[in-house]
Amino acid sequence: MPADQQIPINTLLLTREELFVRVYALEQAAAAILGEPYPFTRPALPSDIRLKRKPTPRLSERSGAFQPPSAARESLRRIEGLETAYRVTYRRFGQVVTEDHNDLDALRTLLASQGAHLTVTRVETIDLGGRTQAVLI
Repeated sequence: MPADQQIPINTLLLTREELFVRVYALEQAAAAILGEPYPFTRPALPSDIRLKRKPTPRLSERSGAFQPPSAARESLRRIEGLETAYRVTYRRFGQVVTEDHNDLDALRTLLASQGAHLTVTRVETIDLGGRTQAVLI
């Protein structure tokens, strides 16, 4: 994001944070008056509203080139023997990204979040030297 856009966004985020701090202070003041926390209900926020969209077929369903996410999650396993991490390669907004992860749950979350702009293309286990030990996806 260009700096001329980032600066006003950061200003708005700081203002938002200041308002959250103010709300917290008011809630604490109410609790001090009552001697116990008041059960405030969370107001509906505009960011909570979800627009209903027509479901679109996933890339895996349209092209048949990739495994469905559920099948991909099932092919994962814990690191064994000399393996030290997972190396995952994915395409995000047209760019190929390769990352090393050691948390299987985080990898499963990444696989579950695949969609139009994020597609996992390869998952492999690597050893301490970064050499491929097994290709999982």
